Amino acid sequence: MAGQATDGGCAGGNVAPQCDEARPACAPCSVKKLSCVYALGPASLPGQAVQSGRPATLGHDDASPSRSPHALGLPRQAQRHTPSSSPLPLPLPLPPPSSSSSSSSVLSVPPADMAQLELFHHVCSQQLPLPLPRNDGKILSAVLEAAVSSPFLMNALLAVSALHLSYVRPAQRAYYHHQAVHFHTHALSIFNHQRPQVTPDNCVSLIVFGQLTSLHVLCETTMDCDGGDGDDNSEVKPLNRFLEYIKVYRGVVLIAKEAWQALLQSKLGSIFTASAGIQEYTSSGGSQTSELRSVISISRALDRAQKQLCLEAIDRLQWIFSPSHPASRKSHSPAGEDAGEMHTLGLVHAWPCLAHEAVLDLWCTKTPEALLMLAYYGVLMHQHSHFWIYANVGQTLVRTIAHFLGPDWQHFMVWPLAQVGQDQARPMKEA
Repeated sequence: MAGQATDGGCAGGNVAPQCDEARPACAPCSVKKLSCVYALGPASLPGQAVQSGRPATLGHDDASPSRSPHALGLPRQAQRHTPSSSPLPLPLPLPPPSSSSSSSSVLSVPPADMAQLELFHHVCSQQLPLPLPRNDGKILSAVLEAAVSSPFLMNALLAVSALHLSYVRPAQRAYYHHQAVHFHTHALSIFNHQRPQVTPDNCVSLIVFGQLTSLHVLCETTMDCDGGDGDDNSEVKPLNRFLEYIKVYRGVVLIAKEAWQALLQSKLGSIFTASAGIQEYTSSGGSQTSELRSVISISRALDRAQKQLCLEAIDRLQWIFSPSHPASRKSHSPAGEDAGEMHTLGLVHAWPCLAHEAVLDLWCTKTPEALLMLAYYGVLMHQHSHFWIYANVGQTLVRTIAHFLGPDWQHFMVWPLAQVGQDQARPMKEA
């Protein structure tokens, strides 16, 4: 037998039941809930031995009696394989564990899901571009910390990660897009089942979840909208999807309003402090929206209050268009350039949801003047089409609105169409 056991385990020296060499632990040690050092010996790394269950690096004094293999806790059969000139052999594969309760609990743990870990690594390694400050470990850490404790947020994060991989790996687009839909559906299902109320403790999880969900919906705006099925509704499908996106994103704004002070005090507080800048915009000297303002001002379809709210939204739009807003001035260094670009993306992303509820109603009812505002916003997105979420969304939105409005409004669509490439525009439908 390999040794004898005492109250201290198989390594003891007093007379007691002997080690039966069973793996992963001998019966005497299992009964007394002790660690069998003989089971650990063969599994030691090459060049290591085990003493009291801990790895011990072999040194030059290993030949002394106090440092002999037996004194280090190795079973006698292992001593024959540990000459000073060669390392310990790798352990042979162990037989399946016995059907004890502890073994059953181990087997009940599923193996690591490599597909999910790939998506999670894509996020952790900062390869997933989001409208957030780049290379900010604190921001990413806060998002991951919230996701680990919030299943609906974790699923939403994996969904957007898969969506981005479907964009950057065209050969595997179908595979990653299937994963994106899978996790997006799970995220919504979990959220709808829980229906969490906004609290200071969960406001970060909820706001990030809302952001990711809205980004996912926005990215899906132009998918499968080629109009090749002969359905006339397919021509306006991107517009309808974009309006759905705005409705989803409005929910994010409601969460932010409800928990604003808690968000400012959270680990993401710097983001919300910076985003407040668009609320404090100043008039800009740009002229991109001059004609749009004229159309709104002379409209007979809008009342005075609606005109005022639309003009306020247009002022914000012009402020983002203009190169003179604060974010555009952070370009004296590569880091400043990056910070300015990400801040501008945040402003572009926020614009639709800062409009008054009455303006949203005008968009959802497809009022022509309001749709013209969205066409100009499409130009703004197109100018930032290098951001993977926007890609061709702005271009598609402008052309879809031009198609929907018809010939009577084409004079007012000249500038937006020219900005996204009028020569490739779809044929305009007749009124």
